[in-house]
Amino acid sequence: MQEYEGNGTANRPNSIALYNPSLVEIKSRFYNDIRRYSVEKERIGTLESFVDNIAEMHKLDNKDVLLSYTDPIEKDELPITNDNNLRKAISTSKSMLRVQIYKQKDAELLYQRTTKSTERRLNNIQISTPKEFRQVSAVVDADKLPQWKRRVKLLKHASDKPLGFFIRDGTTLSITDAGIEKTPGIFISRLLPGGLAESTGLLSVGDEVLEVNNISIEGKSLDLVTEMMIANAQNLIITVKPTNQVPKQNPRLNRPYASVQLRIKGGTPQGSIRKEQPYI
Repeated sequence: MQEYEGNGTANRPNSIALYNPSLVEIKSRFYNDIRRYSVEKERIGTLESFVDNIAEMHKLDNKDVLLSYTDPIEKDELPITNDNNLRKAISTSKSMLRVQIYKQKDAELLYQRTTKSTERRLNNIQISTPKEFRQVSAVVDADKLPQWKRRVKLLKHASDKPLGFFIRDGTTLSITDAGIEKTPGIFISRLLPGGLAESTGLLSVGDEVLEVNNISIEGKSLDLVTEMMIANAQNLIITVKPTNQVPKQNPRLNRPYASVQLRIKGGTPQGSIRKEQPYI
Protein backbone atom coordinates (compact mmCIF):
# COMPACT_ATOMS: atom_id res chain seq x y z
CA MET A 1 0.00 0.00 0.00
CA GLN A 2 1.31 3.44 -0.95
CA GLU A 3 -0.02 6.40 0.98
CA TYR A 4 0.17 10.15 0.41
CA GLU A 5 -1.39 12.72 2.65
CA GLY A 6 -2.07 16.41 2.58
CA ASN A 7 -3.95 19.22 4.22
CA GLY A 8 -6.39 21.08 2.01
CA THR A 9 -4.96 19.56 -1.18
CA ALA A 10 -3.37 16.19 -1.73
CA ASN A 11 -0.11 16.13 -3.63
CA ARG A 12 1.00 13.05 -5.48
CA PRO A 13 4.66 12.05 -5.99
CA ASN A 14 6.47 13.50 -8.96
CA SER A 15 6.92 10.07 -10.48
CA ILE A 16 4.06 8.87 -12.67
CA ALA A 17 3.00 5.28 -11.99
CA LEU A 18 1.88 3.08 -14.86
CA TYR A 19 -1.75 1.98 -14.80
CA ASN A 20 -2.17 -1.36 -13.09
CA PRO A 21 -5.64 -2.94 -13.45
CA SER A 22 -5.12 -5.01 -10.30
CA LEU A 23 -4.79 -1.84 -8.19
CA VAL A 24 -7.33 0.78 -7.27
CA GLU A 25 -6.34 4.28 -6.21
CA ILE A 26 -8.45 5.63 -3.37
CA LYS A 27 -8.88 9.28 -2.48
CA SER A 28 -10.59 9.68 0.90
CA ARG A 29 -11.69 13.07 2.22
CA PHE A 30 -12.75 14.14 5.67
CA TYR A 31 -13.29 17.90 5.50
CA ASN A 32 -9.82 19.25 4.53
CA ASP A 33 -8.01 16.09 5.51
CA ILE A 34 -7.28 14.14 2.33
CA ARG A 35 -5.52 10.81 1.88
CA ARG A 36 -4.55 9.06 -1.33
CA TYR A 37 -3.34 5.53 -1.52
CA SER A 38 -3.39 2.56 -3.84
CA VAL A 39 -4.23 -0.98 -2.86
CA GLU A 40 -4.73 -4.30 -4.59
CA LYS A 41 -8.40 -4.82 -5.35
CA GLU A 42 -8.34 -8.38 -4.03
CA ARG A 43 -6.97 -7.20 -0.66
CA ILE A 44 -9.69 -4.66 0.08
CA GLY A 45 -11.84 -7.29 1.74
CA THR A 46 -15.01 -6.41 3.61
CA LEU A 47 -16.57 -3.05 4.32
CA GLU A 48 -15.64 -3.44 7.99
CA SER A 49 -11.91 -3.76 7.22
CA PHE A 50 -12.15 -0.98 4.63
CA VAL A 51 -13.66 1.37 7.23
CA ASP A 52 -11.00 0.36 9.77
CA ASN A 53 -8.19 1.32 7.37
CA ILE A 54 -9.73 4.67 6.44
CA ALA A 55 -10.54 5.53 10.06
CA GLU A 56 -6.95 4.74 11.08
CA MET A 57 -5.51 6.98 8.33
CA HIS A 58 -7.74 9.89 9.29
CA LYS A 59 -7.35 9.21 13.03
CA LEU A 60 -11.06 8.67 13.52
CA ASP A 61 -13.11 6.25 15.57
CA ASN A 62 -14.10 3.48 13.16
CA LYS A 63 -17.49 3.19 14.88
CA ASP A 64 -18.17 6.84 14.12
CA VAL A 65 -17.49 6.65 10.36
CA LEU A 66 -19.96 6.71 7.47
CA LEU A 67 -18.80 6.53 3.85
CA SER A 68 -20.02 7.54 0.41
CA TYR A 69 -18.40 7.53 -3.03
CA THR A 70 -18.75 9.49 -6.26
CA ASP A 71 -20.01 7.55 -9.24
CA PRO A 72 -17.54 8.32 -12.07
CA ILE A 73 -20.18 8.14 -14.79
CA GLU A 74 -23.24 9.82 -13.30
CA LYS A 75 -21.20 11.99 -10.89
CA ASP A 76 -23.69 11.11 -8.17
CA GLU A 77 -22.80 10.67 -4.50
CA LEU A 78 -23.83 7.20 -3.37
CA PRO A 79 -23.63 5.58 0.09
CA ILE A 80 -21.31 2.67 0.94
CA THR A 81 -23.29 0.73 3.50
CA ASN A 82 -22.43 -2.93 2.87
CA ASP A 83 -20.01 -5.23 1.08
CA ASN A 84 -22.05 -5.13 -2.13
CA ASN A 85 -21.95 -1.32 -2.22
CA LEU A 86 -18.20 -1.45 -1.70
CA ARG A 87 -17.63 -3.97 -4.49
CA LYS A 88 -19.76 -1.89 -6.87
CA ALA A 89 -17.86 1.27 -5.93
CA ILE A 90 -14.55 -0.46 -6.68
CA SER A 91 -15.72 -2.04 -9.94
CA THR A 92 -16.98 1.31 -11.31
CA SER A 93 -14.10 3.42 -10.02
CA LYS A 94 -11.86 2.95 -13.08
CA SER A 95 -8.68 4.84 -12.12
CA MET A 96 -9.73 6.35 -8.78
CA LEU A 97 -12.29 5.71 -6.07
CA ARG A 98 -13.31 8.98 -4.42
CA VAL A 99 -14.53 8.38 -0.87
CA GLN A 100 -16.23 10.99 1.30
CA ILE A 101 -16.16 10.48 5.08
CA TYR A 102 -18.94 11.50 7.45
CA LYS A 103 -19.42 11.12 11.17
CA GLN A 104 -22.52 9.55 12.64
CA LYS A 105 -23.84 12.97 13.63
CA ASP A 106 -23.77 13.92 9.94
CA ALA A 107 -25.87 10.96 8.88
CA GLU A 108 -28.76 13.22 7.90
CA LEU A 109 -26.47 15.26 5.64
CA LEU A 110 -25.23 12.08 3.97
CA TYR A 111 -28.80 10.92 3.45
CA GLN A 112 -29.81 14.26 1.91
CA ARG A 113 -26.87 14.34 -0.50
CA THR A 114 -27.25 10.78 -1.74
CA THR A 115 -31.04 11.14 -2.04
CA LYS A 116 -30.74 14.35 -4.07
CA SER A 117 -28.25 12.66 -6.40
CA THR A 118 -30.63 9.77 -7.01
CA GLU A 119 -33.60 12.09 -7.57
CA ARG A 120 -31.61 14.19 -10.02
CA ARG A 121 -30.65 11.12 -12.03
CA LEU A 122 -34.22 9.81 -12.11
CA ASN A 123 -35.57 13.20 -13.17
CA ASN A 124 -33.25 13.16 -16.16
CA ILE A 125 -34.56 9.83 -17.41
CA GLN A 126 -37.02 10.36 -20.25
CA ILE A 127 -39.81 7.80 -20.36
CA SER A 128 -42.30 8.04 -23.18
CA THR A 129 -45.98 8.21 -22.32
CA PRO A 130 -48.27 5.44 -23.60
CA LYS A 131 -49.59 7.83 -26.27
CA GLU A 132 -46.12 7.99 -27.81
CA PHE A 133 -45.90 4.23 -28.34
CA ARG A 134 -47.12 3.00 -31.71
CA GLN A 135 -49.66 0.23 -31.46
CA VAL A 136 -49.22 -2.23 -34.32
CA SER A 137 -51.88 -4.82 -33.51
CA ALA A 138 -54.81 -5.59 -31.25
CA VAL A 139 -57.59 -8.12 -30.74
CA VAL A 140 -60.90 -6.25 -30.93
CA ASP A 141 -64.48 -7.15 -30.00
CA ALA A 142 -63.31 -10.25 -28.11
CA ASP A 143 -66.32 -9.96 -25.80
CA LYS A 144 -68.77 -9.78 -28.71
CA LEU A 145 -67.54 -12.65 -30.89
CA PRO A 146 -67.86 -16.41 -30.35
CA GLN A 147 -64.70 -18.19 -29.27
CA TRP A 148 -64.13 -19.64 -32.73
CA LYS A 149 -63.79 -16.17 -34.27
CA ARG A 150 -60.98 -13.65 -33.83
CA ARG A 151 -60.99 -10.03 -35.00
CA VAL A 152 -57.50 -8.58 -35.42
CA LYS A 153 -56.51 -4.98 -36.09
CA LEU A 154 -53.20 -4.40 -37.90
CA LEU A 155 -51.76 -0.88 -38.12
CA LYS A 156 -49.04 0.18 -40.57
CA HIS A 157 -48.71 3.84 -39.45
CA ALA A 158 -48.01 5.14 -42.98
CA SER A 159 -45.23 2.57 -43.46
CA ASP A 160 -44.54 1.33 -46.98
CA LYS A 161 -43.70 -2.13 -45.69
CA PRO A 162 -46.24 -4.91 -46.31
CA LEU A 163 -48.20 -6.43 -43.47
CA GLY A 164 -46.61 -9.70 -44.48
CA PHE A 165 -49.18 -12.38 -45.22
CA PHE A 166 -50.50 -14.15 -48.31
CA ILE A 167 -54.02 -15.40 -49.03
CA ARG A 168 -55.51 -17.94 -51.41
CA ASP A 169 -58.82 -19.68 -51.87
CA GLY A 170 -59.66 -23.23 -50.88
CA THR A 171 -62.36 -25.35 -49.29
CA THR A 172 -63.33 -26.44 -45.83
CA LEU A 173 -64.72 -29.97 -45.52
CA SER A 174 -67.46 -30.10 -42.88
CA ILE A 175 -68.65 -33.55 -41.85
CA THR A 176 -72.23 -33.06 -40.65
CA ASP A 177 -75.23 -35.28 -39.99
CA ALA A 178 -76.30 -34.63 -43.58
CA GLY A 179 -72.96 -35.79 -44.97
CA ILE A 180 -69.83 -34.03 -46.17
CA GLU A 181 -70.25 -30.36 -46.97
CA LYS A 182 -67.64 -28.50 -49.01
CA THR A 183 -67.51 -24.85 -48.16
CA PRO A 184 -65.37 -22.50 -50.27
CA GLY A 185 -63.35 -19.89 -48.44
CA ILE A 186 -60.24 -17.73 -48.45
CA PHE A 187 -57.35 -18.64 -46.19
CA ILE A 188 -54.04 -17.27 -44.99
CA SER A 189 -51.48 -19.38 -46.84
CA ARG A 190 -48.15 -17.85 -45.77
CA LEU A 191 -46.64 -15.42 -43.26
CA LEU A 192 -43.49 -13.51 -44.15
CA PRO A 193 -40.75 -14.19 -41.56
CA GLY A 194 -40.24 -11.05 -39.49
CA GLY A 195 -43.29 -9.34 -40.96
CA LEU A 196 -45.91 -7.52 -38.94
CA ALA A 197 -48.50 -10.31 -39.19
CA GLU A 198 -46.06 -12.94 -37.95
CA SER A 199 -44.66 -10.78 -35.16
CA THR A 200 -48.09 -10.18 -33.62
CA GLY A 201 -48.73 -13.90 -33.12
CA LEU A 202 -52.42 -13.29 -33.80
CA LEU A 203 -52.63 -14.80 -37.29
CA SER A 204 -51.56 -18.25 -38.48
CA VAL A 205 -51.28 -20.22 -41.70
CA GLY A 206 -54.64 -21.90 -42.34
CA ASP A 207 -56.78 -19.22 -40.66
CA GLU A 208 -59.95 -18.66 -42.69
CA VAL A 209 -60.73 -15.04 -43.53
CA LEU A 210 -64.36 -14.19 -42.70
CA GLU A 211 -64.52 -10.38 -42.80
CA VAL A 212 -62.45 -7.40 -43.92
CA ASN A 213 -63.15 -4.26 -41.90
CA ASN A 214 -66.44 -5.73 -40.68
CA ILE A 215 -67.61 -6.58 -44.24
CA SER A 216 -68.32 -10.26 -44.87
CA ILE A 217 -66.33 -11.76 -47.72
CA GLU A 218 -68.72 -14.69 -48.23
CA GLY A 219 -69.18 -15.24 -51.95
CA LYS A 220 -66.48 -12.73 -52.92
CA SER A 221 -63.60 -13.60 -55.21
CA LEU A 222 -59.98 -13.79 -54.15
CA ASP A 223 -59.13 -10.74 -56.28
CA LEU A 224 -61.90 -8.67 -54.72
CA VAL A 225 -60.87 -9.61 -51.16
CA THR A 226 -57.28 -8.65 -52.00
CA GLU A 227 -58.47 -5.26 -53.25
CA MET A 228 -60.49 -4.76 -50.05
CA MET A 229 -57.42 -5.43 -47.97
CA ILE A 230 -55.24 -3.09 -50.00
CA ALA A 231 -57.84 -0.32 -49.73
CA ASN A 232 -57.77 -0.63 -45.93
CA ALA A 233 -54.05 -1.27 -45.63
CA GLN A 234 -53.29 1.47 -43.08
CA ASN A 235 -55.93 0.27 -40.64
CA LEU A 236 -56.88 -3.27 -41.50
CA ILE A 237 -59.38 -5.16 -39.37
CA ILE A 238 -59.53 -8.80 -40.37
CA THR A 239 -61.89 -11.33 -38.83
CA VAL A 240 -60.71 -14.92 -39.05
CA LYS A 241 -61.62 -18.40 -37.94
CA PRO A 242 -58.32 -19.59 -36.44
CA THR A 243 -57.14 -22.88 -37.85
CA ASN A 244 -57.12 -24.42 -34.35
CA GLN A 245 -60.69 -23.34 -33.55
CA VAL A 246 -63.81 -25.29 -34.47
CA PRO A 247 -67.29 -23.77 -34.02
CA LYS A 248 -69.72 -25.83 -32.00
CA GLN A 249 -72.51 -24.92 -34.40
CA ASN A 250 -72.50 -24.94 -38.22
CA PRO A 251 -73.58 -21.34 -39.00
CA ARG A 252 -74.93 -22.32 -42.41
CA LEU A 253 -76.91 -25.42 -41.41
CA ASN A 254 -77.79 -24.29 -37.87
CA ARG A 255 -76.80 -27.69 -36.48
CA PRO A 256 -73.81 -29.03 -34.53
CA TYR A 257 -70.69 -30.17 -36.42
CA ALA A 258 -69.69 -33.79 -36.17
CA SER A 259 -66.18 -32.69 -37.16
CA VAL A 260 -64.48 -30.10 -39.32
CA GLN A 261 -61.35 -30.48 -41.40
CA LEU A 262 -59.46 -27.91 -43.46
CA ARG A 263 -57.72 -29.79 -46.24
CA ILE A 264 -54.12 -28.57 -46.41
CA LYS A 265 -51.37 -29.67 -48.72
CA GLY A 266 -47.92 -28.08 -48.66
CA GLY A 267 -49.08 -25.48 -46.15
CA THR A 268 -51.95 -24.18 -48.34
CA PRO A 269 -55.64 -25.12 -48.44
CA GLN A 270 -56.42 -27.75 -51.04
CA GLY A 271 -59.50 -27.75 -53.24
CA SER A 272 -60.63 -24.96 -55.55
CA ILE A 273 -57.19 -23.35 -55.52
CA ARG A 274 -56.15 -20.48 -57.74
CA LYS A 275 -52.94 -18.45 -57.65
CA GLU A 276 -51.70 -17.19 -54.32
CA GLN A 277 -52.35 -13.49 -53.74
CA PRO A 278 -49.81 -11.45 -51.77
CA TYR A 279 -51.17 -8.78 -49.52
CA ILE A 280 -49.01 -5.64 -49.71
